[in-house]
Amino acid sequence: MRSSSTQINALIGQAEQLCEQHQQRFTALRKRVLTLICEAKCPPSAYQLLAALKQDGRSAAPPTVYRALDFLMAQGLVHRLASNTTYLACAHPQHNHEAVFLLCHHCGNAQEVHTEGITQSVIKKAAQYNFKVQHALFEVSGLCHLCAANLPSKKGLESR
Repeated sequence: MRSSSTQINALIGQAEQLCEQHQQRFTALRKRVLTLICEAKCPPSAYQLLAALKQDGRSAAPPTVYRALDFLMAQGLVHRLASNTTYLACAHPQHNHEAVFLLCHHCGNAQEVHTEGITQSVIKKAAQYNFKVQHALFEVSGLCHLCAANLPSKKGLESR
């Protein structure tokens, strides 16, 4: 979801501080990729980021973008949405947290919602099946409030 320039500047400032604290280099390219993700109306794919970098006049290749994305994810600055292979800036990179991503399947909007207990519940249930959870990412598909208001009514899970 597109953020205001004030929000983007605040997030970039947090990213710079976190990288400095972790003694990591927040290069101009990494900063630009994070900025592009924040400015995007919907979470962009790596190839959309590559196209935007090329519009900036940078001669970037796919591995360059993927390395920047890997760095940003490792620092907790962005999330990779598995269902559509796009990237979303983390709303609170300064703390570890559990999140659910609400994805509008009509307009592509994504929202990070902080939760408590979902991961523990899944780990507990998985243990009953002798399964050890190594990573959990929760994506929920549906309609954002704008699309829900403008599309004919369809019953969802909430009505069951």
